[in-house]
Amino acid sequence: MKSEIYFKHIGIKKPDIASIETLKEIHKHHLLAIPFENLDIIAGTPLSMDPSQIMKKIIDRKRGGICFETNTLLYAVLIELGFNVRYISAKFWNDEKQTWNPEFSHLALIVSFEEENYLADVGVGGGFLEPILLRNGFEYSDSNGSYRVIENSDSIFTLQKFDETWKDLLLISTETTELHLFEDQFLYYQTSKDTIFTQNKIVNLLTEDGRISLSDHQLKITKNHTISVTAIESPEDWQTTYNEIFKVRPNIGF
Repeated sequence: MKSEIYFKHIGIKKPDIASIETLKEIHKHHLLAIPFENLDIIAGTPLSMDPSQIMKKIIDRKRGGICFETNTLLYAVLIELGFNVRYISAKFWNDEKQTWNPEFSHLALIVSFEEENYLADVGVGGGFLEPILLRNGFEYSDSNGSYRVIENSDSIFTLQKFDETWKDLLLISTETTELHLFEDQFLYYQTSKDTIFTQNKIVNLLTEDGRISLSDHQLKITKNHTISVTAIESPEDWQTTYNEIFKVRPNIGF
């Protein structure tokens, strides 16, 4: 895969060195340029985990995707640059069911530098701008929140997010896995009526000072922890709002 067009899309020069500094730059600018969104799922268009197909969707059509797409694309880019990166399975905490989501329900990446492992994850709506060091007690904060790492064992970590108190967010296994093992969950999130991805349009884009969130019925803009909400009155209103913010008319049909 030729990644030059990817770097042009996210607005930075293709790095020459596979370092933690360049990883942070790529991770941040990816999130500032490529939204987390489920518009193809709502339109009934099948998704792909083939990096070449994801590139066409994101770069040519100026779109975004869910974790199985965006993290797969990032993996291909990092491999081309010579990073030590691997797919891993992670699970979000399901507050409604009071349990962790199933294995392979979230695709993320581990990037290793000598003895240090970093969680790279551009597939979280409203996630963290920089990769997070998987070290017990490590804390990280940006405009979207504060995070803390808890080491459960040599290969299992819990990522917590602060919301009045520290709350479990993500259970992370650092064990290497293979892309095809995510296929069942990938299909589930595209087809099941039990997931929010098939029920409502979701578009989230991080900004330097917050994020933009567009759903079926509202536009929410968070800036320096201040939230403004605008109601979406109709499908036409939604399309106009989307076009104005994301500067592209999606090749979809609702």
